[in-house]
Amino acid sequence: MGHPSIKDRIEQSRSALPLMAEQTGATLKVRSVVFLLVAVCLSMTAIVIWEAWNSRQYHLHEKEVAMSNLAQTLASQAQASIKQADTLLFTLVDRVENDGTGPAQLPRLQRLLSAQRSELAQLHGLFVYDEDGRWVANSNGAELPSANNSDREYFIFHRDHPDRGPHIGPSIKSRSSGEWIMTVSRRINHPDGRFAGVALATLYLSHYLELYDSIDMGSNGVISLFADDATIVVRRPFKEAEVGASVANGPLFTQLLPKGDAGTATVKSVLDGVVRVVGFRRVEGYPLIIYAALNKDEVLASWRKESMLSAGIVALLLGVLGIFGYRLIRLMKQQNHVQSVLLEAQEKLIEVNRSLELLALEDALTGLSNRRQFDLFIQAEVGRAKRSLTSLALLMIDVDHFKRFNDHYGHLAGDECLRNISAIITDNIKRPGDLAARYGGEEFAVVLPGTDYVGAFLVAEKIRRAVQQAGIQHSEGAEGLVTVSLGVAAYDPASQAQPNDLVGAADKALYVAKASGRNMSVIAN
Repeated sequence: MGHPSIKDRIEQSRSALPLMAEQTGATLKVRSVVFLLVAVCLSMTAIVIWEAWNSRQYHLHEKEVAMSNLAQTLASQAQASIKQADTLLFTLVDRVENDGTGPAQLPRLQRLLSAQRSELAQLHGLFVYDEDGRWVANSNGAELPSANNSDREYFIFHRDHPDRGPHIGPSIKSRSSGEWIMTVSRRINHPDGRFAGVALATLYLSHYLELYDSIDMGSNGVISLFADDATIVVRRPFKEAEVGASVANGPLFTQLLPKGDAGTATVKSVLDGVVRVVGFRRVEGYPLIIYAALNKDEVLASWRKESMLSAGIVALLLGVLGIFGYRLIRLMKQQNHVQSVLLEAQEKLIEVNRSLELLALEDALTGLSNRRQFDLFIQAEVGRAKRSLTSLALLMIDVDHFKRFNDHYGHLAGDECLRNISAIITDNIKRPGDLAARYGGEEFAVVLPGTDYVGAFLVAEKIRRAVQQAGIQHSEGAEGLVTVSLGVAAYDPASQAQPNDLVGAADKALYVAKASGRNMSVIAN
């Protein structure tokens, strides 16, 4: 039988391998050393890169935490300073609304404003304006009989909004002193609820700038206080042109604040294009946001120095390792050259290749198993079915009028037809244990372990219909299309002692199918 002869040839081929294995062993040793050296170098490089990346992330995270803590501290400071001024305004509005601002009350109100202003270092001044914007009283002792503040943003806001809460306006320059100030104001009402004027507290921007400048933010760090409408209230470093500028298109208002009232990130500034590590937080109770940021390049400066030092040390080690590795590999190659006998290796290799060619089990045209693989497989499956008393079925498939197809369309078209039918057969046998083979010429075989004749007939019909539905043109055929005939046989231990008996039964059924008109499946009797 075919199977034992192939085993004998394999054993013969194996007997010729020891010498070749001895010769190739030295080459494998060299390759192993090269692989080991490359693996060590790559591992060391990967470790350095991984450590450098982790260190970089740690540096950034550390500064994000620092900026978050700083933003929280500065937000608390801003909230406290504004709250103090707002408390004075609340008391002032209550006094004005109850006592009025007549000639008798005005001197006492003036003294009160001066006394309250002296209590808070951040206060630039306290002011009271009537419903027309005229100065009624102020803490600075300024006498401006013709002054009018009805054009200021805070006055217009309170005149048009009945809300009694505090209002923080944009930063402005004081008309009385020319200094930059932040305004906190409240509305004053007549007893009937009509607008009666504005009580105003002004805070020095320099109060915040002195604090911000005292914090080490590097050469390019910033601390900013923004209003809810995305305008700059104060920013360190201070530039007059930036006061009141809008950053509505910046990442703080487009990306960060929509996600939460506090947080950290690494973003690019819309004002100067610098990438910074940022911490931000809303000021509790007031429409303000604190923003503290360090230049990312400055944050990573120390990390770069550490990484460059580590990289230099590793590069030196890799260089030393490479020199020793090169010398070792060179010595091993010289030794291999002395030991190798090229002619004998070539002869043994040719002999092994010839043996391997005998083991080729795939049909080159269709990609299916070839006849040799079929013989081995069906012999093994018949033996298994006999031992385990399991079912086994075989399909023999023949392309109808294939010679006419070849004569009419040519051999290239015939080869393509066989490839298409092979693909159809493969698509219709899904189980891993089944085998499809090219039996010879235009004839195919399908072995179906664990399948009786009923199941095999169903598979045969699926294949037959699939070939017909593929619509491969065959003008010389009976139906104008390429069709197949199939013989179906199931293994019977009583009458089929050898694999050839099962093949013969399926072949006879195929003959009946072809003699009965073709394009049909017939089960062996």
